[in-house]
Amino acid sequence: MSHESRWPWRRMLKEGVLIVGSVYVAIVLEGVSAQRARVADARADLAQLRSELQADLADLAEIVGEQEELAAQYARLLRWLATPEDMPNDSVHAALERLATSNRTLFPRRGAWTSLVSGGQLASLGDGALVSRLANFYENIVERLEYNGASYDRNVDEVMRETVSASWDKSRRRPVGDAVRLRNDLAYLELAWTRFYLDLLREHERESMGLLDDIAAFLHGT
Repeated sequence: MSHESRWPWRRMLKEGVLIVGSVYVAIVLEGVSAQRARVADARADLAQLRSELQADLADLAEIVGEQEELAAQYARLLRWLATPEDMPNDSVHAALERLATSNRTLFPRRGAWTSLVSGGQLASLGDGALVSRLANFYENIVERLEYNGASYDRNVDEVMRETVSASWDKSRRRPVGDAVRLRNDLAYLELAWTRFYLDLLREHERESMGLLDDIAAFLHGT
């Protein structure tokens, strides 16, 4: 009688250990594979986020140019309205039409950031400093830009709809009603909104470029 025949439980124990070990190794390998997949997905979303930031910066450059042109329009209108008896009515009318029909603002893309958050992938990046900067950028800086952009649009719409309509005859292209109120409201839009919003855009540009540098360093492992 063989040794194993006399002690069958030893053979069963060995087989059991082999089975448990195999299962454990399989679970560990599956976990490693899943973690690698999560990291790969997180890095892919981060690369997409970088592309969105670059697209936003291209839009921002155009919007800054347009807002600077609007600021110049406000300055001309305020100068003309300071001496209503001498102002060029056709030019005033054209400037008011320009201000009323175009006030382009920036609402940054959020698709990749939303994917990173909703998919629980931020932890998979393994870089707390970068995650903190991303969170501050999207939850504070972008939120502030969007909130003030929407408020800016509402204020422009209100002044154009109420003050300009009551103070300027569009068909005859001449002032009517309270020209002082018109000048004061336009001065408010220029100082409290147009120039303030330009400062926000420039701040957003600086933060975006800094974040792009951080993302590039992370993705390239430097």
